[in-house]
Amino acid sequence: MTSDRKRDDRRIAGRYHLQEPIGRGGMGIVWRAHDELLDRTVAVKEVRYAAALGDEVQLLNRRTMREARAAARFEHPNVIVVHDVIEEDGRPWIVMQLVPSRSLGAVIKEDGPLPAKRVAEIGLAMLEALHRAHESGVMHRDVKPENVLLADDGRVVLTDFGIATLETETQLTMTGLAGTPAFIAPERLKGLPARSESDLWSLGATLYTAIEGRSPHDRGMALATMHAVLNDEPDPAKHAGTLAPLIDGLLAKEPVQRLSYDEAARMLRRFIAQMRMAETRVDLEVPEDDTPTDPTLRAIAVPQTGTKLQAPVEEPAEPTRWAAREPSLEAARPLRQEPPAPRREQREQSEDEDFWLGAPGPDDLPVPEQPTQGSVAGRRFGPILGVGAAVVLVAAVAGYLGLRSNTGPETPTPKKQHVSSAPTTQKPTQEPTQKQSSTPTATPTPSTAALPDGWKQYKDKEMGFSVALPKGWDEYTRRGNQVYFRGPGAGPNAFLMIEEASKPGSDPYKDWKKQEKSADGRFGGYKLIGIKKVDYMKAAADWEFTWNTNTGKTHVRNRGFLTDNGRGYALYWHNLASRWKKDLHFFDTFAATFKPAK
Repeated sequence: MTSDRKRDDRRIAGRYHLQEPIGRGGMGIVWRAHDELLDRTVAVKEVRYAAALGDEVQLLNRRTMREARAAARFEHPNVIVVHDVIEEDGRPWIVMQLVPSRSLGAVIKEDGPLPAKRVAEIGLAMLEALHRAHESGVMHRDVKPENVLLADDGRVVLTDFGIATLETETQLTMTGLAGTPAFIAPERLKGLPARSESDLWSLGATLYTAIEGRSPHDRGMALATMHAVLNDEPDPAKHAGTLAPLIDGLLAKEPVQRLSYDEAARMLRRFIAQMRMAETRVDLEVPEDDTPTDPTLRAIAVPQTGTKLQAPVEEPAEPTRWAAREPSLEAARPLRQEPPAPRREQREQSEDEDFWLGAPGPDDLPVPEQPTQGSVAGRRFGPILGVGAAVVLVAAVAGYLGLRSNTGPETPTPKKQHVSSAPTTQKPTQEPTQKQSSTPTATPTPSTAALPDGWKQYKDKEMGFSVALPKGWDEYTRRGNQVYFRGPGAGPNAFLMIEEASKPGSDPYKDWKKQEKSADGRFGGYKLIGIKKVDYMKAAADWEFTWNTNTGKTHVRNRGFLTDNGRGYALYWHNLASRWKKDLHFFDTFAATFKPAK
């Protein structure tokens, strides 16, 4: 093969004068060249398949030419411009815009990890570029830091479209594929065809690398890294802060479980907006030992009011800045806009109709309030915006399903000072605050199910029930017969809602089955996991499903049940699907320690 040095006077297609190599990779060489026809400097990619032979080369050449031409047909400010596609000397040559820049890979290697806000901005630009490409039928197949250009003019440009590895099931040892195993999606390593979700996985790995300085499954050797991509969860992103749910959602093993474009874009826009607001805040009091060490994230990790934390008050507090501004952010809007469901008092209901509560209704939109010091300890408060948005979305879902048990007032009741039986700073008690006269044998109580370390027994003085809560958890709002709890340790959008039905039905299983029929297609990404009877209290059934919230794919367990004294309740547990198994012990303890009102 002619050496690179001898190509100094080489012209491709009689017009592109190759001047000097400016980049090399597993798939070829990038040349600085002069377009003598239009008198401009361009980049020319010489595509080489080092590990391919014979007919395999011809197949790859045809596919590369086809996809490069497809890439040339669409334009986007974050996509490298393809000027020309040529086949010469038995290989493709791709003529592209020359962008004065440094690659993201070079920046990470030379300067170290990037600030969180910059990573989010890069991620949003890449996401928009990939979305536009996928709409045009072009998949990248080789998204990685080296293919992300940080231009001198401030743009983020994704390069190498259509010229990445185009492997078939028998080509998993090709140089282009084996060269960057840490950024290849699990399904591709299994030999399955590339798909749009594969590029999104690679985007997640790229953002992880930008913020951590290393890839999420790096094991030092190609085979070990590929094994980790296929079998291991990504290493914790210790510096990701409130970007962690986004990265986790993109790095899900199964393509169908990954974040969609809309979900990822909303999360990125919300994060960027939060960071911009944080840059304008000063003199925030940061709780000790519960905030990220990254100073760029610290302002997000505390309640964003610009003042010291205050004790809860009886009167409604002025909304925090983020609570007031969040509805104006596109990130806070529901994933699908549906007409509002009719209020309960507006729909007819027969006297004998089974009525079971469930999630909050569309008018029951709990607004996250300024948390107390007890609810701050140990929690990364950056995702609290996601919690609020998720609750709003759950509320809309419940309205569609007609699950509200009580209309309640028009505005949420502020958090009261009497919500817990003991401050979170005290040693948790092993005894409930009030004993029942009789307890069903099927109902575990704190005396039969010892509280885990740090948990305390909460007694609701308004509704009469009690339940154990983890350290740092507390009521953060209520709506009619619904009480919401959240705190540290679980997923960023996790919360527990407990509701008492005003007119409970006689069979929670049958009622869940009836209610579920109207769920499909009524809100974004709904997928039924199952409805089953469970041995709990007098009669109980669990309805489990996943759906798409602004924070990511979310898993819900809604347990409706009857007690021996004729009361009906629901325990509604809401958490990121990616953390479901890890955090399920929260729900199990809530259920084991719940005691109904007399």
